[in-house]
Amino acid sequence: MDYPQGKDFTDLATLQLAYDRLLHQAQHQAAFLGTASHELRSPINQIISLHQLILEDLCEDPAEEREFIAQANQAIQAVLKNLDLLITLSKLDIGTLQPQLQPTLLEPLLTRVQRLVQMQCVNRHCRFSLGPVEASLSVQTDAAWLEQVLVMLIEAALAQGSPQISLTVADDAAASAVVLHLGANPGEATAPAVAALSPEFRYQLAARLVPHLGGTLELLGPSPNPTGHLGLRLPHAAA
Repeated sequence: MDYPQGKDFTDLATLQLAYDRLLHQAQHQAAFLGTASHELRSPINQIISLHQLILEDLCEDPAEEREFIAQANQAIQAVLKNLDLLITLSKLDIGTLQPQLQPTLLEPLLTRVQRLVQMQCVNRHCRFSLGPVEASLSVQTDAAWLEQVLVMLIEAALAQGSPQISLTVADDAAASAVVLHLGANPGEATAPAVAALSPEFRYQLAARLVPHLGGTLELLGPSPNPTGHLGLRLPHAAA
């Protein structure tokens, strides 16, 4: 017996579920774009303010004028860097850019991350510790993007004034995965001289990038500070 068109309730339920998911994704995307716009406006507003001081001849001397120009230049470089990151993320989302997922040794990668953040940690009086990593331990991921995600997460913790940050590695052999644990406790944050991405937006960016690297990002911290302890889970490298 042929059922009248539109009476297949199984198909209707499937369509409703798909619609709800698409609606949720659209709302999430709209919220993310709104946050991104706000984050980019901050350094742009700083640039406008600095230029206004110079144009209205409110600088005390040429040295202060040069300092304001230097700050404006730093701010515009930050805007361009953040725009490039958002453009790359959009390309990853729509599939026009594909991560290079391949076996990656963790020990040299984490050592590079430590070198990249070391000076920032010293300048902010933060102690960064990297736990032992088995020399042969490798994961299936895009090395360059994983490095950038880890630096982004550490910089977010630094921006929150964390006095101590730890990065440790746990091999979950049963799940054929490796978990990178990032631990930090927020301290007394100081406002940067040049407007930068907020810690919250850095976490959002990292959370959107990690799935493209074949991994998942889990919040392990207590509810008052969920980003204080993170677990980045990545699959073992294919044999």
